[in-house]
Amino acid sequence: MNILTDFKQDVNTQKPIPGSYEWWYFDAQSIDGYSIVIIFYEGNPFSKRYIKAIAEGKDNLAALFPAVSISLYKDGKPLFYAFEEFTVDECSFSAEQPQGNAGKNRFEGEKNGDQIVYRIKLNQSVANGDSLKGTLEFRSADQTYQLNENDEANTNSAHRWNLIQPKANVTGKLKLSGSLNENISFNGTGYHDHNFGSEPMKDTFDEWYWGRYHFDDAVLIYYLMRVNNEWDKKAWLLSETGDARVIPDDGIRFNHNQLSLFALSSARVLKFEDGDFKAHLQLDRLTDNGPFYQRFEGRIIATIGDKPQQSRGISEYIKPKRIYKKLFWPLVDMRIKYPGKAHWVQKSKTLYKWTW
Repeated sequence: MNILTDFKQDVNTQKPIPGSYEWWYFDAQSIDGYSIVIIFYEGNPFSKRYIKAIAEGKDNLAALFPAVSISLYKDGKPLFYAFEEFTVDECSFSAEQPQGNAGKNRFEGEKNGDQIVYRIKLNQSVANGDSLKGTLEFRSADQTYQLNENDEANTNSAHRWNLIQPKANVTGKLKLSGSLNENISFNGTGYHDHNFGSEPMKDTFDEWYWGRYHFDDAVLIYYLMRVNNEWDKKAWLLSETGDARVIPDDGIRFNHNQLSLFALSSARVLKFEDGDFKAHLQLDRLTDNGPFYQRFEGRIIATIGDKPQQSRGISEYIKPKRIYKKLFWPLVDMRIKYPGKAHWVQKSKTLYKWTW
């Protein structure tokens, strides 16, 4: 995996190989219990339509399958969910500067003095009548972290992970309409990164854990991948002053696997240790539970030096080969709105919520 922190590279990448993908990920948690995850895709890796097109062997496919997913929660419970794939003429992602849109949803980043600022405009509706509109601003210091330990082999990896904003102040206003009607004044902390793959995810790794947890003056980020039955474990404690502590492989452990309704087995406890840093992470809120993907809001208790701290954050788990199992495609069809007619479940105010 090629790991970097480079605002200039938070732009669209050429993706000529079938199965290539790219996404811009944003999440935020407010001080009053709301949280949101927004992902813009070019080459939606979860798309049944994209998988079928790959099987036909055509090149330069990724640009034909742009999408956005938006999940809004309160105290770990979903309030709004949308995952929509668009036609090419409804989306654009710049190769010159950090900006893009999927339908009426848009993000744009800029450097403002010693700050990095991203502004997100949301205007998304779903077939059951629910909608989410509003704007969010992600503001952070312009920091560059040394995340690699002189690992030159990473530069040739098929997967690139660009960490832009480990910890950002997030403010804005959101309006939720439909089954629920709420006006939300968002004030909290958030995170932004950018992922790119030059081949299908299933060809790069077998399993993948990721998470981020903010402390008073630092953030813990981990990225664990199983490749050819061997785990590549990476975790960092990043300070607000720009220092990066790399947690060694033998200081990262995970256990207490639980089996989901879809027979997806993932660890619910992760532990990190390096010198005077110790952390125990419990993934106690399962907020998104699918046949190949899970999202959690976890609780972490840590000691940094002699200072105990705790916080809540966001974690993910994915097993990409399962995306290609046709057994699960009817379930995917209920969640992703493809161009054209919406699935009948998505039109139901009651049934659609059961797919969340």
